[in-house]
Amino acid sequence: MKCTIILALASLAMGSAIEQRACAGNNCNRQVTGTRAGLPALATRAADCASFLAVTVKGVQRTITQTHFVAEATPTVAVVAARQATSSSVAKAIPTYASSCDERAYSSACGCAGVVPTTTTVRVPRATSTVTAVATGCVAMAVSEIPACGLPCFEEKLADYGCKNIFDIECQCSQIETFGWEITACLEINCSHAVVEEIYPNAVKGCNCHAVEFPGSLPAEFPTY
Repeated sequence: MKCTIILALASLAMGSAIEQRACAGNNCNRQVTGTRAGLPALATRAADCASFLAVTVKGVQRTITQTHFVAEATPTVAVVAARQATSSSVAKAIPTYASSCDERAYSSACGCAGVVPTTTTVRVPRATSTVTAVATGCVAMAVSEIPACGLPCFEEKLADYGCKNIFDIECQCSQIETFGWEITACLEINCSHAVVEEIYPNAVKGCNCHAVEFPGSLPAEFPTY
């Protein structure tokens, strides 16, 4: 039993030594992880490694489409597609004290020093695209944009604002700011966050459409969200 324990400890020690030699067997690794005189402090070299291994990624750009309604057909502006996440490709310099390293060897040596790569995602501002559409069938369009999860909220609040029913667009649009904000609390309970984010902009689109389809029924332009 005693012999078995000794052999197991010897095996662990040998494995550790082999692993250390694998990380410290060349000049690049020594310059990054070594302790000889003349090298920067280990903390400084670790910070250099962290900076070198860090990757910055740009998030997906979301495109907000705003619809401009007109009474007659006009050319439309194409919608810009959302961009996918991309990583930065700025070349990073290897520290001068690691003169024996190329990029691959330096990254490996940093791993031997216990430094791991990190990724930071940077938010990208929303892009805005404008399309032109003919104002027709606006009531049907506005009602169709209301998600099923939001219908109970609308039915609950319509009477409070003196609106006849879900199709009474003029009543809803004339009070869109107060009506919209009050109904949001109900929508946040019944619908997902992504759905809630789309409801107000869609309502504004319906109101703008109706104002052009029936001139004088509503203000010419409603605030965007």
